Amino acid sequence: MPRYRDDISALQAYEVGRPIEDVAREHGLDPDSIIKLAANESPEGPFPGIIEAATKALISANRYPDNDLWDLSHALADELGVQRDNLLFGNGSVALLADITNAVGGPGTKSVYGWPSFIMYRFAAIWSGTGYVEVPLNDSFSLDLDAMAAAIDEDTSMVMICNPNNPTGTIAPSDDIEAFINRVPESVLVVVDEAYHEFVDDDRYRSAIPTAVARTNVIVLRTFSKIYGLAAQRIGYAVGYPSTLVELRKAQQPLTVNQVGQVAALASLGQPEEVRRRTEANSAARHHLMGVMAERGLPYVESHTNFVFFKPGDDSRRVTEEFTKRGVIIRPMSRGWARVTVGSPDENKMLVAVLDEVLESDAD
Repeated sequence: MPRYRDDISALQAYEVGRPIEDVAREHGLDPDSIIKLAANESPEGPFPGIIEAATKALISANRYPDNDLWDLSHALADELGVQRDNLLFGNGSVALLADITNAVGGPGTKSVYGWPSFIMYRFAAIWSGTGYVEVPLNDSFSLDLDAMAAAIDEDTSMVMICNPNNPTGTIAPSDDIEAFINRVPESVLVVVDEAYHEFVDDDRYRSAIPTAVARTNVIVLRTFSKIYGLAAQRIGYAVGYPSTLVELRKAQQPLTVNQVGQVAALASLGQPEEVRRRTEANSAARHHLMGVMAERGLPYVESHTNFVFFKPGDDSRRVTEEFTKRGVIIRPMSRGWARVTVGSPDENKMLVAVLDEVLESDAD
């Protein structure tokens, strides 16, 4: 039998959310009656024109994709107001996170990040043999930047800032982020994960991209998986200082972004009205769901994303299984909390109905 690394063997494989078909088989449900609100996916699918562009790209599926992403990198650079050499693409932002951790981490180093936050920060650290320090969030379920700064020592190689934070949906004001970065030694890489950037409509928040293109130790991560509805295509990107990205790319596999993903992302750009429409629809639905939680006396956290962090009971695994039995898949978290994605109007209506059923059942 092969010998495996002890730290890898101790891991439990990441749960991406149960497939609808799996839930249908277990509970005898019609797959078409089940809704999945566990993975923060867009309820609307790709932008207009994407299906046609992606279908055309399949004609050349026998050829390897463009390793330099020439067309997409120029178009995205123009849209962001940066240079092409400020961009590095990957097979989703998670793959980029792993590449970055491999490049700057390793045995004898540590990664610092808030907790709870994106679980893949822990996975990436373990994969690369990097130690990790999980700094508890503050009482508002937001990043405790002072405590994170205090956790940095001579072994720290990178700091992860999830802003907005997943799974709590909170933001750290950008002035506070900037002040934090100024406290971090230049030898420590600061990675600002902005996967949910487009959903935020708070004046205290702005992107860290201007800082990333000006400083060698700051990287911003973005994704096409969320607002752009391309989760299945696995395409994300990093924005940073050119020489920093050159070094990070050395830890990256070649041909990391497939051609259909490149074409779909390119066709998604230049549609600001569609981005605005989706952002506004999400905001209205998000506030509606938070209002539902408040009306029912359920603890929840003010969200700035496309999901809501709430506490449906003391045992989130049991409660979310009750949701699943009724055809609504949400994500259990620790200490009784759960995370639910903002869905379509019909999905949100079904979520509320099932929530009331579960609460009534628990009350009996």
